[in-house]
Amino acid sequence: MKTSIFLAVALLTVGTAAQYSSVMYCYSQFFTAYNLTVGAHFTLPSFADFAYARGKDELGYNNLNVAKVCLIQNALSNCVGGYSSYINPTDFPKMFNVTQSDNYAYIEDFFIGIYECQTAYNITINNFYCLASIGKNGFNSIAKCEAQLNTDITNKVPICVAENTFVKCMGDVYTTYCGADVGAYMCNIENIALTHVLPQCVPTLINCPAYST
Repeated sequence: MKTSIFLAVALLTVGTAAQYSSVMYCYSQFFTAYNLTVGAHFTLPSFADFAYARGKDELGYNNLNVAKVCLIQNALSNCVGGYSSYINPTDFPKMFNVTQSDNYAYIEDFFIGIYECQTAYNITINNFYCLASIGKNGFNSIAKCEAQLNTDITNKVPICVAENTFVKCMGDVYTTYCGADVGAYMCNIENIALTHVLPQCVPTLINCPAYST
């Protein structure tokens, strides 16, 4: 559901060994909930494997499955607490052995999870069935958004401009299939991802529509 072009960004945070250890413990407990483990040399499961394990609940038969996902996600964010500033492209690979693409995917996922399971929890739960089906029903439309992003990158369109076009496209797709509130929800999710993996784009992020309630 989240797609971004990932560029390495040097951030200025530097955690201590104790702070890193706290975050690492939290993730170890988090993965246990999905019958996954942190491997030798603190190697994380591939993000694809993690997403598959979690997806069994996210795409389950009813929104109780998503409620379970959010309980697990909130336990992680509560455990990490004030150390969430170390979940960034520079510090995360200092804690874990992770590929570059998975590094960004896990960072995005952490902060998007907070939005989905706390800030916009009611939107997540109340629109579960449409959110669970749009990957299939809106597949071609989403693919067009992704293709346009790739074309823009190839044509050397400034990355923040290209990403904003993508965010607008995705918001429009979700609005078409699931309504205006879900379109705004997706816009906010994409902006959260950009905030944490491409912080240079923050000043020019598009303004997402307001929720109806």
